[in-house]
Amino acid sequence: MVSVYNGKTFNQVEIKPEMIGHYLGEFSITYKPVKLGRPGIGATHSSRFIPLK
Repeated sequence: MVSVYNGKTFNQVEIKPEMIGHYLGEFSITYKPVKLGRPGIGATHSSRFIPLK
């Protein structure tokens, strides 16, 4: 088990045989994936009437 810095925090990465030859940074995601499909603050005027779940 190794800690890899992603620019903000350290992430625990378990080294497996398939990882040999790769950089450790490839296994520590540096961004938060975008959640698409939900209206937010900049939504259109008519989307106010759609329930947000």
